[in-house]
Amino acid sequence: MKNGTLHIVGLSGGKDSTATLLIAIDRVGKKNVRPVFADTGNEHPETYAYLEYLEESLGIHVVRLKPDFSEEITKKRLFIARDRRRGRGKRGEKIRWSNKAKRRALAVLQPTGNPFLDLCLLKGRFPTNRARFCTEWLKRDTFVEYVDSVIQQEGRPVVVWQGVRRDESDKRKNAKKIERMGRGYYNFRPLVDWTIEDVFRCIADHGLTTNPLYQTLGRVGCAPCIYATKGDVRLLAGSNLLVIDRVRNWERLVGQASKKGFAAFFQGKELAGTKPGEVSDLVFWERHQIDGILKWAAKEGPFMKGDWGHAGDDGPRCGSEMGLCGD
Repeated sequence: MKNGTLHIVGLSGGKDSTATLLIAIDRVGKKNVRPVFADTGNEHPETYAYLEYLEESLGIHVVRLKPDFSEEITKKRLFIARDRRRGRGKRGEKIRWSNKAKRRALAVLQPTGNPFLDLCLLKGRFPTNRARFCTEWLKRDTFVEYVDSVIQQEGRPVVVWQGVRRDESDKRKNAKKIERMGRGYYNFRPLVDWTIEDVFRCIADHGLTTNPLYQTLGRVGCAPCIYATKGDVRLLAGSNLLVIDRVRNWERLVGQASKKGFAAFFQGKELAGTKPGEVSDLVFWERHQIDGILKWAAKEGPFMKGDWGHAGDDGPRCGSEMGLCGD
């Protein structure tokens, strides 16, 4: 690598990015390495503590990126306040915001400083597997914008080091070790041929410990992630009730900011006894919100429709008169 090149390491607090950081420092020296962490605002407290541990142990500074959605929220507030659209949606609901929904949403639609919460308030919903805007807005776009700004403002070639392994998933099995992204901009993936054992060995050989979350979780990321399994939810609830309380509060706030009046962190999960058309919209939201998810996660094995234990809740879907229809 030529002199003057800045080596940016995408750091998540997980094992792969930590090993990548260590390799980068070994090869090009600390002064040429800049670790960058994209803070979603939905991280586990242990991850924030681990970043501080790495800074202290390695004598480095981790750049923390936090996207700001203040401008977008201001525009959304104006749109809601001025909404005078006519017409109805596919289910017969009015497409414009009712005055009641406007008052409810405008009362909470304010920047909080937490990127994940602010983005969900802006969207009026949480991400799902079909609309995974969290990764795009909070991680990818924020990181790419930062790299572009470094190239433009500092005038230096940039190599972005990524902790990607081919054996992680089918999606990554053909990952290239080095890839030219643009003039003076390369992605470098030193771990593409590594195994998970190689990664843990590298960290141990440098005299460091991994993120403590690996003692109970298989991977480190958002807390919780929308893809969390039953086991993930149980472990999170058993280790940090503050995170569960945070999700519960976020559901309340995002629900108020939504035209529907409801929101659920795990809205995208397919749960028995929640199929649209078989239960009311109200029941659907209750069962997908965090307290319903805790009940789902508490049962070992398949969760059946009857496990909800609410005999009288199933029935026709409620209509727009309850304020639950539309988006």
